Amino acid sequence: MLALCIGILLALPLGDLGMKYYVEKHISSKEEIPICQGRILVRHVHNQGMALNFLERYPALVKWCSLLAVIPLGLYYGLLLLRKGNTLEKLSFSLVLGGAISNVYDRFVRKYVVDYVGFRSKWKKFSDITFNLGDFGIFAGALGIILSALLPRR
Repeated sequence: MLALCIGILLALPLGDLGMKYYVEKHISSKEEIPICQGRILVRHVHNQGMALNFLERYPALVKWCSLLAVIPLGLYYGLLLLRKGNTLEKLSFSLVLGGAISNVYDRFVRKYVVDYVGFRSKWKKFSDITFNLGDFGIFAGALGIILSALLPRR
């Protein structure tokens, strides 16, 4: 279990940062590439804020708050890995922390987060939102953490 959790923790940010590098080098900010019969859109977006561009006018605040959130998460994760059981919680925290590390790296190195996956929808607001692999990891991990809190301990 430990190897799987550490594998996710390393693979998620590495894969996401690899995708971000590719997008930065090969896709212009005005380009939109439809895949999966046009349902998924690959694009190149810079986000200086948090989710949905929240606090985008305060990139320094977002950068430091992100780092300050990752540090206690990382400490808790380390302690969690030492305990027996809690498999879903461990896997979920691996996803959350892996996604967060990728986005924090972007905020410190690039000064913005690169997002590259959008979805075509009849709702324009949803179609305009762009994600990255780290965001998906954070979302899936958060759902797993909630689920692990609701399920009986094993």
